[in-house]
Amino acid sequence: MRLLNFAATLAVCAAALTGCATTAGTSSAIGTSSKAGWGPHGKPLYYFMVMSNATPGQDEEYNRWYDRIHAPVVIDGGDFVWAQRFELSPDQFAGNGTPALKTRQYMVIFALETNDVKAALAEVNRRLALPRNVPSKSLDYRSLQAVSWKALGPPITRKDATRLLAEETAAGRVPKPGDPAAPRSERGFPGPGTGAGGLPPGAGGPPSSAAPPVAH
Repeated sequence: MRLLNFAATLAVCAAALTGCATTAGTSSAIGTSSKAGWGPHGKPLYYFMVMSNATPGQDEEYNRWYDRIHAPVVIDGGDFVWAQRFELSPDQFAGNGTPALKTRQYMVIFALETNDVKAALAEVNRRLALPRNVPSKSLDYRSLQAVSWKALGPPITRKDATRLLAEETAAGRVPKPGDPAAPRSERGFPGPGTGAGGLPPGAGGPPSSAAPPVAH
C-alpha cells in the first residue's frame, strides 16, 4: 500500500510536469546561444522535487535506503539523469524561511531531460513497481510533498551576473555603486519578525493573522 501511495504521488506529478511543458526557444534575456530550458543533451530540462520526513527515530535507515536504493531506482534508466539529496538547514536566508516547508526535513531533486514527460513518468512508475524498489518503513509516507519545475533558461553564472548588472546599470535600471539604496520595502527578503519587504508584520501587506496555518 505504501509503495502504491508513492507511485500515486508520482502520477499526480506527471500532470504537473505536463502542465509545465512549453516550447523552448533561444534565451535572449541573458544573451546566450543556449536554448532556454534545455539540458546538455538537447532536451527540455525539468526538476522534480520531493520533500519528506523520516519515521521518527529512523533517520539513519531512511538516509541509507534513499541513497542506496530508492534514488538509484528512480534514475536507473529512462529520462531521469541525476539526483541530489538535501537536509533542511537550520539557517534560512529569508529570515524565518517558509514555515510550511519546515515540516519536511529532507528533499531530493531529480533532474529529467525529456521530450515526453508523460512517457518519462510512466517509465519511472514502471520501475517503482519492480521488486528491486524495496519499500522502507523508515519513510513517513504521510509527509510526502512533490512539485516539478521546468527550466526557463540556462544557469546564470557569476560572469553572466557581472555583465548583466553592467548592462542594467548603463540602462539606468540599477543604481550605480555608491548611489542611495532603494527603500527597504523594495529590496531584500524579510528577516525574523518582519513582514513583506522587511516591514513590521501588518505593514505593507496582509495582517499576520491572514497567514496560512503551518501544516503539521
